[in-house]
Amino acid sequence: MDISKITDTKKVDLCKKYFYIGACCLPFVWLANACWFFSEAFLLPITTHRQQIRRYVIGSIVGTVFWIIVLVSWETFFQHYRQQGIEWADSLTFVYPKGRV
Repeated sequence: MDISKITDTKKVDLCKKYFYIGACCLPFVWLANACWFFSEAFLLPITTHRQQIRRYVIGSIVGTVFWIIVLVSWETFFQHYRQQGIEWADSLTFVYPKGRV
């Protein structure tokens, strides 16, 4: 995506839209928002528009890191108890391995 061709006001609006869409439990949208607008927020001189973009980019980064921690923690927790053969962990899976019981 080439954001250099749009005005600062439209950049703020686009960044804000991606932030709010990501708030609907879509961490990959937050990741895309942070990647696309990182240089606008942190590498160029600060203006009022870039200050608003910076706020949404920081929120997107924090949200992405939060979701990564949650997903990795859940996967680790699930795999640990699934491997131990706990009944509730077995009931959460869709793929039942074949083998000896």
